[in-house]
Amino acid sequence: MLLARFVGITFILFSVLPVHAALNKWVDDKGQVHYGDRVPAEYLKKERAVLNEQGVIVRETKAAKTKEELLAEKKEKAREMEIKRQKLIEEKKKALRDRVLLDTFTTEKDIMLARDARIDAVDSQINLSETLIKNDEQKLKDVKQRIESIEKSGRQVPENLHKEVTAVSRQLENHYQFVETKTEEREQILRGFEQDIKRFRELQKKRKEEAELRRLEQQQRLD
Repeated sequence: MLLARFVGITFILFSVLPVHAALNKWVDDKGQVHYGDRVPAEYLKKERAVLNEQGVIVRETKAAKTKEELLAEKKEKAREMEIKRQKLIEEKKKALRDRVLLDTFTTEKDIMLARDARIDAVDSQINLSETLIKNDEQKLKDVKQRIESIEKSGRQVPENLHKEVTAVSRQLENHYQFVETKTEEREQILRGFEQDIKRFRELQKKRKEEAELRRLEQQQRLD
């Protein structure tokens, strides 16, 4: 019934319009649909449509975007551009890393030797710090025992002994922090070289496949 009513209205509207005239369709602020040869000025920025003589929509015009919508759209485009930029940076970094891997190492064993050298250097630093920790722990223990002995004898503890306890304690904290940092660095080195070895294998395989493909293509041209 609604369809019949729409068709009837459309027919009446077209019957009073000049031949070949376009019929505009728009919705007012109350949600009521209107038809006419001209759209009122206050609705030109609203969503509207143009119908042909058969009442079929031939063109639609979307409502003009608000400042908020334009700002949101601008932010979204900026976000997408930043994502693309970061992706491009990562791709360039990966390509550079691939080139360095292939230019620096000939075999997988070379990578392992480089890894072991880095690990040995870090282990040496950790071992040295652990030795210093043991020495400082013993030194701190000795100073505290001296303080305790003096206190038991009823004598006044020299200020320099309290200062020594503070200094050695701070030094120990620095050693502990250094060992923790180097231990974490050691793990990062191992993870990094593990990834490098895996990637090196992939690149070597790809290189062999490309070389084989070129060989076959050359063979085909000779045949």
